Amino acid sequence: FLESPAASAAYHRIGAQRMYMHPVATYALIPQSYPSYSASYRLTWSALTDTLPMNVHLLTLDQLAPKEFLVRVEHYFELNEDDTFSHPVTFNLQSIFTSLGSIKSMQEMTLAANLALSDLNRLKWVTGNEEMLDRHVSKDANANDTNITLNPMEIRTFRVELA
Repeated sequence: FLESPAASAAYHRIGAQRMYMHPVATYALIPQSYPSYSASYRLTWSALTDTLPMNVHLLTLDQLAPKEFLVRVEHYFELNEDDTFSHPVTFNLQSIFTSLGSIKSMQEMTLAANLALSDLNRLKWVTGNEEMLDRHVSKDANANDTNITLNPMEIRTFRVELA
């Protein structure tokens, strides 16, 4: 693709998502007729009832228990990379996953999902010129607020419990 520098990021990022993250079709032989099979099983289903913003990608939707899911989302544009998509984006997780049920509670986790973000204690680093390097991690997430804001190139992980 040859595009202007201003448009190249959108073509590259969105095109890469379409090329490498496309659905995989699978097939199997079934020992019954199509009318019988289609009457017995649901042929189409999606957990998403609304579309995600164009600059957001659903990385993980993993069922941990009957009413508990691990959800990982990413903003896949870099800051100042595109005039339209390189800005923070806010979306409502409840409106996207209404087909699963209503969200009872939500807890933000570390990227590996092995520790609640509120329990994370980062190390304090002293640089060569004796300055303290301290990264701020937002811990003010409300368990009942299903609005998520993603900054450019940010990945956030949530443990979601349904009612």
